[in-house]
Amino acid sequence: MCTKRFPVNDGGGVFFHLLHCDTCGKEKKIGFDQLGERHLRYIKGLGGPWCGVSLEADQKVRDTFPGEPLDEKEYHTFVEEFAGTCSCGGTYTFDAKPRCPRCHSSEYTQDPHGERVFYD
Repeated sequence: MCTKRFPVNDGGGVFFHLLHCDTCGKEKKIGFDQLGERHLRYIKGLGGPWCGVSLEADQKVRDTFPGEPLDEKEYHTFVEEFAGTCSCGGTYTFDAKPRCPRCHSSEYTQDPHGERVFYD
């Protein structure tokens, strides 16, 4: 682990997933709108809303979308395949951790004075 300071984005948003490369840590956003029917099938299969902000829209999908529900494992596999491979040759996955852009270590500590930022 080196001493480089860098911002880390992790998780996803209200309208997108954030995947990281399993080799270099580069991030890739995948908008739900890019995933089309597969995302709607996933929403239909959820037991509740994706998040509080999308509560009404998600309920409408569960009530009216005619497609078959898609489980999380199938959905994650589809999203990861959709994301493709990174320019470094690695694979974008939900499980890959952010990495240092200099040394590619996934071991880092949060700046105690840093702020947590929510984005979408």
